[in-house]
Formats: sequence, C-alpha cells, structure tokens
Amino acid sequence: MDSLMGIVLNYPGGMWESIIGGFNSAMGSYIWSVILLAVIVRIVFAVVDIFNKYASMKSSRINEKMRPELEAIQKKYGHDKVLLQKKQQEIYKKYQFSMVGTCLPMLIVLILQMVVFLTLWTGLQNVSNYNIAKQYEDTKMVYYNVLLLNENDNFVSFYNENLDGLTYGEDFNVNATIDVENKQMTLDFYLIENPNEIIYTIRPSDELTENMINFNDDPNVNANQEIYEIITNYADEYVDDAEGNSVSAQKVLNEMELNIKSMAEDITADYYTENLQSFLWIKNIYKAESPTTSPVFDKSEITNYLNKYYSDAEKEIEEQYDYEGKIFDFVVAGLNERDLGANGYYILVILAVLTSFLSIFINNKLMKKGSGGAQQPGGKAMYFIMPIILGIFTLMYTSLFAIYIIVGQIVMMIFSPITNLIVRKWVDKSGKKQEEKRKAVIDVDYRRKDM
Repeated sequence: MDSLMGIVLNYPGGMWESIIGGFNSAMGSYIWSVILLAVIVRIVFAVVDIFNKYASMKSSRINEKMRPELEAIQKKYGHDKVLLQKKQQEIYKKYQFSMVGTCLPMLIVLILQMVVFLTLWTGLQNVSNYNIAKQYEDTKMVYYNVLLLNENDNFVSFYNENLDGLTYGEDFNVNATIDVENKQMTLDFYLIENPNEIIYTIRPSDELTENMINFNDDPNVNANQEIYEIITNYADEYVDDAEGNSVSAQKVLNEMELNIKSMAEDITADYYTENLQSFLWIKNIYKAESPTTSPVFDKSEITNYLNKYYSDAEKEIEEQYDYEGKIFDFVVAGLNERDLGANGYYILVILAVLTSFLSIFINNKLMKKGSGGAQQPGGKAMYFIMPIILGIFTLMYTSLFAIYIIVGQIVMMIFSPITNLIVRKWVDKSGKKQEEKRKAVIDVDYRRKDM
C-alpha cells in the first residue's frame, strides 16, 4: 500500500512478506497474522520432525541393543583397529544400522529450520521497517496538510465565522483521519463541549494537494523539497530571504489569531498516538519490546528506511540538502513533548527464553523416554544455546518476530507429546518387523545345519 505523501512506499515483495501481507489483508491485524503463521509453520515442522525423530529414536534403540556386542569386540579386538572396524561393520549390518540414515534426516531438518528462521526473521523485519516508514510518512502528511490550512480560503472563512475568539485545545479540537485506499486525509473540527458533533470537515488532499499525492509520477518534482518550502513559510522560526537575511517566518494568519504551527504539532501527535499499532503492553509492535526502546521512530531509522525508496535524482538531492532530516524535526516536535514511555519491559525476551528452554526440555525428556534413556544429540548445551540466541533476536529486533518465536515454541510444546507418541508407535512396529525378519533368518540357518 502506498503512503499518502510523495514518497511511494512499495510493500516488500518477498515470499514471507507476501504471506504475512495476505494474512493481514484477510484478518486486519499483523499480530494475528504472525500468530497464525507461527501455528502453521510449527504444524508443518511437527510433521517433518516425525521423520527426524523416527530416525533418531530408532537409532537410539538399535544402539542400546548393539552396545553389549560393540563393547565385547572392543575388548577383544581393540588392539587391531582394522579388524575392530570390520567386526563393527558386521554388527551394524546385523542390526541394519546406518550412520548416514541416522544423521541425514537430522541434518535436513536442521538446515530447513535455519533457512526458515533467518528468512522469516528478515521478512518480519522488512514488514516492520515498511510499516515504521509508513507511520512516519502518514504522520508527515498530516503535519503538512494542517500547515496548508494557512492557504485555504474556505478554512479561513469558516474560522472567522465560527471559531473566532475560541482557543484550540481549550474550546475546540481537530481529529485527523486518513483513508489510505482513496488517498485522502480528513480534518474534523468539533467543540470540546460537544465532541460528538462535527462542526466542520475539510479534506486538504482534495483541495490543495492533488499533485502531492502523485509526486513520483513526475521525476522532476521532489516531494520533500515542496514540503520543506511550506514548512519554511509557516513553521520555521527563521528562514533566509532572497538576500540571505534571517527573517521570521509567517506563523499566524493575518485574518485570525490562530497559530497553525502549534495546531499542526498537536494534531500530528494525536494522530500518531491514536493510530499506533499496539498489542497488550507493547505500544508499537514494529519495534523491539524493551524499556530502552521508544515507540516513536527516530531520525536515523527513518532516513535509512526511506533511502531505498528514493529515485537516483532524489538520493542526490537528499544527500545535498537533507530535506528528510530537516522535515523530521518539525514532524516529531509535538511527539517529543509527550511522554509516551518505553515500548516494553523485556517481557517478550523473558518469554522467548523460557518457552525455548521448556520446549527443548520437554522434547528431550519425551525422546529420552522413547529411546530407552539414551542421550539426545546436542546434550545439555542445547538447553542454553538456543534460548540465548532467541533471546538476543527478540531483544534487538521487531516485536512481531518475538511474538512469532514465543507462539511457535508454545505450539511445539503442545505437539511434542503427540509427535513423540506417533514416533514411538512407529518405531515399536518397525522394531517388531525387523526382529521377526532377524529371527526368520536365524531359523533358516538352523534348518540348513540340521540338514
């Protein structure tokens, strides 16, 4: 979905991004989209993991049966490595044990998990970066359009007839809404004493900014340059005139006593805070959940995110004049005056670490029980390595990825008993068939000796 301003923000087009975007279109929520995706991915992995667990559990049981014989030949032929290896191969063949058959499924699943982990992390980060950039662009659009009220004759007439003598924020307020699909912004004016009655509605995008919406259609027009010119006219404290002298910018309309700059800052701050995509205690789901992270975008991330959307000509202009950075300071002025607090309390990090530890613990216990007490690959180190890795990722990156990780681990814990039960029954059935074949071979050998 495009932003309403001159910078056209194209939704990221990767596989995971497309899936998440499709879910979001259907469900209207990135949170529920990520939760659904986590459930689906983990169910698929649960099915795939059945084959991996089957190979691992079957191998463990065969190892338990071979151990006495392997220990015996170790004592008997330990001095002769060539003969020892030959005897070991005979035992492996007797029990139909294959090292490759044991390790290959585990290696395939591990590689698949790493590919999904890294590509999904990248996809969710791309989706978050896009939405942060879009939050900023839409907020910038609100700020810009409110400043344009200075040049709107209809608004001036309305103000003189209905609001003259009234104070913004005390007697009347303005609510900004954006219709992204139709690329329109609406400003609804209402008296504070009667907030349910809209006394005036204006759509600046209809009346003044038709060309702004489609700036990227004209490669010769730089949207940020046009926006900054409006800011220097109506919001900047001081600007340089044609002769290079510093003069005060226009801040109050000649026809009325209304500081449009101050109103633009308040309306912009209201719009941003009211439209934040939050979840439970997380104020901005697109940013990391931690007490050191602000729910508001900062200048460095905005300039970095938007840079890839600029044309080559726009990049040269931005490098020379830094319009985006200058505009940013005005757009967030109202937000900086509000204490929005931190974006979280490390709760997602703690949950990610705990659920990862519990998931590994439960899975290993079930596998150990099904394989006769044999130690599972990775040992005790896996209890700490994976939880730490997941904790770092959830600490540093988008909350969407942290939610994906936590939901995925919970689904794993739910499915582990089911998959292990299926695997145990499969291994038991396979073991009985193998034992019957082995006994049949022995009986045939005995009959041949009797003859």
